[in-house]
Amino acid sequence: MTDASAADRRVADAVRAAAEAGEGLRIVGAGTWLDAGHPVSATRTLSLADDRGIVAYSPGDLTITVRAGTTLAEIAEALREHGQWLALDPEGGMDVTIGATVATGSYGPAATLYGTVRDQLLGMTVVTGRGEIARPGGRVVKNVAGFDLTRLMTGAWGTLGVITEVTLRVRSSGLANGSIAHLARIMPARSGYREPVMLHERLATSLKRTFDPARVLNPGIMGETVQDAMRVSGTA
Repeated sequence: MTDASAADRRVADAVRAAAEAGEGLRIVGAGTWLDAGHPVSATRTLSLADDRGIVAYSPGDLTITVRAGTTLAEIAEALREHGQWLALDPEGGMDVTIGATVATGSYGPAATLYGTVRDQLLGMTVVTGRGEIARPGGRVVKNVAGFDLTRLMTGAWGTLGVITEVTLRVRSSGLANGSIAHLARIMPARSGYREPVMLHERLATSLKRTFDPARVLNPGIMGETVQDAMRVSGTA
């Protein structure tokens, strides 16, 4: 398994280096959803594909902590041994990484009964566009303290931070059956991810100034223009 602390520092160093060079970073997991969203204006790539593995798993507490590059198939295999499962089933399949699933906010028919990605998350480790390592949330289901950065980063498409680790709630396999199969629906994109949509431009700009003032992370994926980028960085 990846050395979590060292991996987080590596990501933070890469983000800071890109910011200092004034170059964008394309955040990549397994690389299966690279056609998602708008073209990314990045000259550097930051891959999390090798940053994988289970950090902690407590079957009794129904929680698991994994690195972002871990695939849904790998998580399912670990949980199966204890008769448990993760209620995330994006139509993109099980070979996608948990980091990409959380970053894009993608989900499948199980969400009808168990909620979306945000409802399965308890905490995460994220590296902001400033190169700062933050660990919002926790590893227990009852954790409710602090500003909810975990939900804020979910579905932000890596534009506010690079997700490196997540803690998730899991469920008994007795709750997973064919009863949700008929709920499968056509996703907003053919590969199973959810299309990035900027619902509130002013709020999005404010968040970018806070978390990624140099506009390093996945620049352009939300369809923002050069003028938008200048406003975020404070050069206009």
